[in-house]
Amino acid sequence: MALKELLKRGISSLLKKKKTDPVSGESQKLITYSPEAKTQTAKQLAKQDAQLPVKVDRKITDDLLMGETRQPAFGSSTYDWVMRKGPGKYSADEWIDHLTSTRKVNFKVFGKPSTRIERGPKRFTYDKGSRFAGKEATINKEELFDTNLATFDDFGNITGGLIGAAKRFGLKLSAQDIGNMIKMNPVNRLKPVEFGGVFTSPKVDTILKGVASQIDDLAKTNQQIPVFQELKTMLGGLSRAIKSGDQNSIAKNYANLRAGLSDLKKSTAITSNTRVQINGMLGGIDELVRISKGGGNVKPVKYQNETSYTFQGGNNYRETVFVLDEPIIGNSRAMKNMGHYEGLNNNLFHVRYDTRITPDGKKAMVIHEIQSDANQSIAKQLSAKEAFKGERRINPFQKDIELDLLVNSRTKLLRDMDDAIAKNQFNKSRAISDDLKNINKQISNTFRKGTDYGTINKFDYFPLLDADAYGDYALKFLMNKAAKEKFDYVAVMPFNKLHFRQGYKAGNERFYGYANGKGIDKKGQAVMPQLMKKAAKFNDSKAGTVKLSLSDPKKPYKEVRKDNFKYPDAKGGKNIISEYHETASNAPMKGYKLIQENDPRLYFDAFAIEVKPNMAYTQKLYKSEGGLVVDIFKTLW
Repeated sequence: MALKELLKRGISSLLKKKKTDPVSGESQKLITYSPEAKTQTAKQLAKQDAQLPVKVDRKITDDLLMGETRQPAFGSSTYDWVMRKGPGKYSADEWIDHLTSTRKVNFKVFGKPSTRIERGPKRFTYDKGSRFAGKEATINKEELFDTNLATFDDFGNITGGLIGAAKRFGLKLSAQDIGNMIKMNPVNRLKPVEFGGVFTSPKVDTILKGVASQIDDLAKTNQQIPVFQELKTMLGGLSRAIKSGDQNSIAKNYANLRAGLSDLKKSTAITSNTRVQINGMLGGIDELVRISKGGGNVKPVKYQNETSYTFQGGNNYRETVFVLDEPIIGNSRAMKNMGHYEGLNNNLFHVRYDTRITPDGKKAMVIHEIQSDANQSIAKQLSAKEAFKGERRINPFQKDIELDLLVNSRTKLLRDMDDAIAKNQFNKSRAISDDLKNINKQISNTFRKGTDYGTINKFDYFPLLDADAYGDYALKFLMNKAAKEKFDYVAVMPFNKLHFRQGYKAGNERFYGYANGKGIDKKGQAVMPQLMKKAAKFNDSKAGTVKLSLSDPKKPYKEVRKDNFKYPDAKGGKNIISEYHETASNAPMKGYKLIQENDPRLYFDAFAIEVKPNMAYTQKLYKSEGGLVVDIFKTLW
């Protein structure tokens, strides 16, 4: 059966599988393939769907749910806009008009005025009755590319993808055909892998109670030895550190408690039976620390002590890695570990964060770093116009559908060529020849590796190329998590508190910005604060500067340290001093300062978004910008 006929019956619908939400632990439906479907091509899935009755109606549910009845983790405004098109089937040109806007551009050719039409981003507003009523959304070029609906030329015209191929083949598509392609976007299949968390469990509580009880018993039978109360205090410190996930504090409290028990064990004033009991307590605290480093079901964090990327002093430090755990055909390696986290394949980017407190006792989830080992170096080498043209970066997902259309189109063109030559229609035959060259190039480029691509490098494909895009994804993931965990804010560490530790890097200054939301040279808008402002507007929240704790306000004794940063001479060469808290303690310690929770020295400024209850629901995929012709000559990072 011809693929044209298959597509008439609808692009393949997704197979769905219930997953467990890593935040709430509840069953949550994610858009994903079943294990069997992962081994099949898009064309095979389309053939399966073709066995179903013909459907051209639209599967419409609440906004962002993409036809699902349960809340997926992320949803698409583009899907919502596509479903507004109405029932029936539409030409490629009609879909192009629906998904993009046009503008007239005046320019000169050899000094003479001329005009051309350029394609730009389509913006729409949600209707009354929607939970986003009155909110504006933008059809993002990167989403259309990751979905493989469209690739673009320098002026924003669609040249490839399903819509480009349908235009060449004269095929009409329904809203559900387009919607199913959006649901098959690989971004919808990213899986979060969690490292760290609050290490509390019945086993931890049992061990803590047992060790505390043994200390009390020994204190009663050895009243001439005063050290037991100190040991009880140390155990309390270790307990709080474990339950907060503060690995630095765990290490210090563990070392102090172990040293105290070991010294007591050597004392000549205790009995051999007491030494046996002390051995049992040492074994207990060893087990507590083992659990805190990842025993049980909790994966240990990897980079808490990497101080160039992690700001000391917070509680419950965690890391989340976003993985596309399926082959990416056409890449240098279909399943590739991207570094930092061994044992994971196609680990596209990660976010690292901890918990801080505001002066009025509210909780903030604070981002330390968002990094893409997969895309950062690629984005530095590509301009925006090159990134989504479908030549140097080939998206293989759902590519089978487009390729089959191109092959069928080539067969038709060859027949037309023979007919034109037979009729001596040489101008027509030359035009057909140009079309054939273009089709052959598209087919050939899909299967070439970078080493076969000639003098211009071909790059591996990973979704969410732009730093703004994966930054937005990580932010909205944490907004969703923060709402479920009853946090009050999601904040980002300012450049001049943490990221300056790597030396002055304009990319970091632009991305993380300062506490007032400004970017490079403290002017303009930094990426993460700007994304927070956009998300706040969409979620009826607000974003701005808040004060956050340098360390736990409940531990008044602080080990204070200072960073000394220097801006490049080209930027004035100014030196700045930034304080941080290496550790904090409940009890006075040598070299520690007393800084109580109402002391202004305990807090620093950071940019944050206020968490609202509705953020616990499905989040919007992709940032609210991404024009088809905006800044096409700048690199993406």
